[in-house]
Amino acid sequence: MKALILSSAVWGGAFGAAFVGLVLSGSSDPSIAGTIVLDFKPFCSSFVVRTEREFVLLTWEDGILVFAEGDHVTGPLRIRGIQSIDLVGYGQMKAYVEGWSPDLASAQHTLRTRCALTTEKMVPEEGGM
Repeated sequence: MKALILSSAVWGGAFGAAFVGLVLSGSSDPSIAGTIVLDFKPFCSSFVVRTEREFVLLTWEDGILVFAEGDHVTGPLRIRGIQSIDLVGYGQMKAYVEGWSPDLASAQHTLRTRCALTTEKMVPEEGGM
């Protein structure tokens, strides 16, 4: 009988701890850190941020405009729509979170399509700049 009571207590304690863990992790800050990896300013206002899990396509809307590849950002990068994004060390910008790509190649393709960039436009013509 003692073993039954002890195992029930252990099971109940484990269940309670798991429940508390789920509640606490669900209420965490939605802020995600990332690094700008693709940017074609001034020709296009869209850019790509690499996070720990994926590549996020954003379109600049308002605020800090001076940013470049390699700059770090934090914000709700997993929530579609206009979000307040912190350009770490510089200030805030508003950007529209468009969507996510699993790898750099698909993110680059999406950005090239959105910005109407083709390889012909990216390669300088012979004899001129």
